[in-house]
Amino acid sequence: MYCGHKYHEGPQINNLLIDLLWKQFYLKYGSDLLNSLNIMPGTLLNDISCRMTHVQRLVKYIKKKKPDACSIPGKIKSSIERGIQLNNDLKEIQITAKEIQTTDRTDDYLQICCDKYRRLLSGNDEAKTNCEFFIEICETLLYHIEQADFETYFPTLKRLMADWEYSLKTKENFEPKVIKIYKSFEEDLKAVDLANLACRVGFFGNISVGKSSLVNDVRKNGHSYTDVLDAEIAPHIEINSPVSVGKSTLCQLEFEHQYSDGKNVVFVDIQGSTDYDSNLKSGNYFDELKKANCELYILVFQDRLTDIHKKWHDYIVNVLHRECWLVRNKVDDLFLRLFREDVGVEFNSCSEAKGNKFAANIIKRVREQVSYDSNGEKLSNLYLTFSSSEINDYNRKLSEMPYAKFDVETLTENIKNLPVDFRKIRLQTIAMNAVAKIINICFRRGYVVNVLKYKIAAGLAAIVPFGDLIPRYLGREDIRQAFGVNNRSRFMAWWTGEKEELKDYLKDFSIEIDPNNFKTSALKTAFELRSTSTVPNVNAGVSFIARPAASAGIAGVSVTDDVIRAVGVGGINAVRGVSIAFIVVGVGLTAALCAWSAVMNGKQMYDYLNRLCDDMILISGPIAMKIIEDNEKLREQHSINTQ
Repeated sequence: MYCGHKYHEGPQINNLLIDLLWKQFYLKYGSDLLNSLNIMPGTLLNDISCRMTHVQRLVKYIKKKKPDACSIPGKIKSSIERGIQLNNDLKEIQITAKEIQTTDRTDDYLQICCDKYRRLLSGNDEAKTNCEFFIEICETLLYHIEQADFETYFPTLKRLMADWEYSLKTKENFEPKVIKIYKSFEEDLKAVDLANLACRVGFFGNISVGKSSLVNDVRKNGHSYTDVLDAEIAPHIEINSPVSVGKSTLCQLEFEHQYSDGKNVVFVDIQGSTDYDSNLKSGNYFDELKKANCELYILVFQDRLTDIHKKWHDYIVNVLHRECWLVRNKVDDLFLRLFREDVGVEFNSCSEAKGNKFAANIIKRVREQVSYDSNGEKLSNLYLTFSSSEINDYNRKLSEMPYAKFDVETLTENIKNLPVDFRKIRLQTIAMNAVAKIINICFRRGYVVNVLKYKIAAGLAAIVPFGDLIPRYLGREDIRQAFGVNNRSRFMAWWTGEKEELKDYLKDFSIEIDPNNFKTSALKTAFELRSTSTVPNVNAGVSFIARPAASAGIAGVSVTDDVIRAVGVGGINAVRGVSIAFIVVGVGLTAALCAWSAVMNGKQMYDYLNRLCDDMILISGPIAMKIIEDNEKLREQHSINTQ
């Protein structure tokens, strides 16, 4: 964060972080293939088709989110136009690649086509990273898609943020007040009908396990992969998720699908993991799962459930607090092998009547064999599916049988009929993201704390033992009042007996919150604090201990160091003890200590600002859920009265 002239020449670019991000994107988007000197015609054509599908899908989805072309902001419109142009350019190269594949042209033609393809994806010959242009377009479109829910469901909050952003640029006074956020998003939440809200269902796992094929199957999409590649980016075309041998999903792709009964689901095809080391964070795969932001995750695997699969499952259930289902895909090979073993003949050579006669018993045997993980532990609620792009002479006959669907229809029905609580969680998540966005932009980044005067005051006050706590307290009080957490100082509130507007508003919700989740004490009194659990809350982060500092005799008001980390209490007290010794030793050392106190006080101010913002985001979750549940009760009561 750039704040209080921390850098004299403005914010500095972190080149190391930029390089690390590009390396991550380089692997994520499969750019290594473009470095190959021996790309075969089929490999090139498949890669072109795959990237075309990504661009088409992202452009189509953002256009669906923004149906009114006249109201699309300039930045989004520019991103869409660049995506369409890239798709058209890729289509020209695709035509050339098809000609090379179907004719006996020399390798020179293939090399020229590959070079042109690389330049197009990179943007120019001077690009530092292969696929730089393609990655930039995809990531920009993904960002606009992520922001679409905020604009759709929270228009009041969106207007409020726009007004505050304008005031931060044009006015000296800091206008944003946190109570306006909660009142605005309460107004927006009451206007949302849960019945029209689509849950997000994410499919994830290792590469080449059939995730994308399964997404296409549960969507029951009638269009084939080839048909879509030749289609324009048009509203009436339903684009399939890309499928191929190896990695086919380069970034998160979303498919908003409506079934014949009117139920809506957003299917999220999450790129597959390529890391099988359970001791690593799976190539940042945990972060990809978190960014997918789904209410239901479906882990698709082949063969046995491994330790890394269980780590992903536990992360979703215990850290993200979402539900995770298990799907064992590509069971066709096991079915055919067991059929040959138990029946004594090849499935492909037996009659249809004989296949039908033994199919149920073979499926039972398949279910028994795959119902255990790699450690021999039994799995519960496991779905069997046969979804694959690799239909050949070996499994084609089985794929045409009705029982070859296995559990895919049951899976589809269960997804369609997810409980209403899933939609509540979805709306709560959108609400929290909206609040986090406005707080991060307008409060955390927008409020420039004038810490200089508090640094100077702390340096001078440090001559007196514990005196540096006074300017620190005053600085925090200024932040609380600027944000509207307090209307006035705590002393004046105690002196006048007047109530605090924000805290009275929050108390009306009658919400219980674990006190360990708070990072400051500023908002604790507005909630009923539930007893601390012996099991640590996974979202609480580092535990905090509220501890009073020293009395400083300001009109009888105790100056408190709002929240001191338990691990730092001993160190802070030790340093203060040393400061007293320094005063006794001499003035020279006292001057050095004053300088140290000034620097530390500035850091404390920045730290407090960030922790208070974290608390303001934290409470938005339970507030949103209370509003959602109260709103649903009112709708149900209104429906009963109407009937």
